[in-house]
Amino acid sequence: MAEIFRGQRIVPVWVTAARSLNKAKGRTERNYVLEITSPILLLPADLPVISAVDAMLRKAKDGLSVETVASTLFPHGMYRRYGRPDFYERYLSAIKKGKDTGTWGTYATRMIERTNPKTKVTFNPLDIIVRKLHTAKNGRHIHAAYELGVMAPADLVDEPVIDFGCELPLYDPVTDGGRPTNIPCLSHLSFKLNDDDTVELTAVYRSHHYAQRTLGNLIGLSQLLAFVANEAGLEPGTLTCVSTQAHLDVGTWGGVKATDALLATFPEEDAAH
Repeated sequence: MAEIFRGQRIVPVWVTAARSLNKAKGRTERNYVLEITSPILLLPADLPVISAVDAMLRKAKDGLSVETVASTLFPHGMYRRYGRPDFYERYLSAIKKGKDTGTWGTYATRMIERTNPKTKVTFNPLDIIVRKLHTAKNGRHIHAAYELGVMAPADLVDEPVIDFGCELPLYDPVTDGGRPTNIPCLSHLSFKLNDDDTVELTAVYRSHHYAQRTLGNLIGLSQLLAFVANEAGLEPGTLTCVSTQAHLDVGTWGGVKATDALLATFPEEDAAH
């Protein structure tokens, strides 16, 4: 059975879900759904929580922070500095120089650069979505096609049907299908255009570590949504994150006692559950 956590802001929704996971058997559950209505809204009360999680991540693993987790989804700082489209090439160049051998890269890389398996020509799925949404805003507002998760990134290269929902698959069966580990946890992104010219984002994770990754993931997703909305001339709407398997990885925060202590310091602003 799905567990649904609803709220206005990222931090309170994530805190409520993490506390719920901390009480679950094995600290693992299936189908955790986080629904955040104003994902780009950040209040002063949210900052100490982000800072506390960031401190734990930096202590546990060299080079990992909330910001680095967020930037694997969307390079917000580079976008703010260089704008679209210039940040695309700058980001890809930086990542290719720093990519470790044997790793699959970042989610942002997969969004920005893919290769058509037929023509071997590279294309930018994320920018195609921005352009499709911008066109659909001024055209026919059909909200979504009925999805079955069988799209391949190359489908976006074909002549676009601008009034359908916009899909951004991350899992690649060619490169990821044979790997038992070191494969992306984020499986799929789906953008939807509403009649009020807002755009919503739904993200589906096959597996989600709520201590090490989820808070940074949510921040990165909110920045991605803000980017798409801004560049398409729309307003950002609801962010929905579906963790098909959610796990509170207490080892990241130093064990059970340290996790209990950390969660106890967070504000008691529970989201609806």
